Amino acid sequence: MSEWLDTLSTHWFWLVLGISLILAEWVARGRYLMWVGLAALIIGTADYFLPITLAYQVAMFVILSVLTVFAGKKFHQ
Repeated sequence: MSEWLDTLSTHWFWLVLGISLILAEWVARGRYLMWVGLAALIIGTADYFLPITLAYQVAMFVILSVLTVFAGKKFHQ
């Protein structure tokens, strides 16, 4: 089972997560999931072009999520 997990590309996970969160925003209408989804899309795109370890991806996702949520709140005021 672990061999199969090693062959997965993590950029697909981030891209699917980002699209899923943005689509979930249409249902939830809170303007929160959209910004977290945007952070996931940015990480997925960066992971596609750059060799980033999973630990850095998760750390960057947390930081980008916070930054995009605060920027989104500022943008919508």
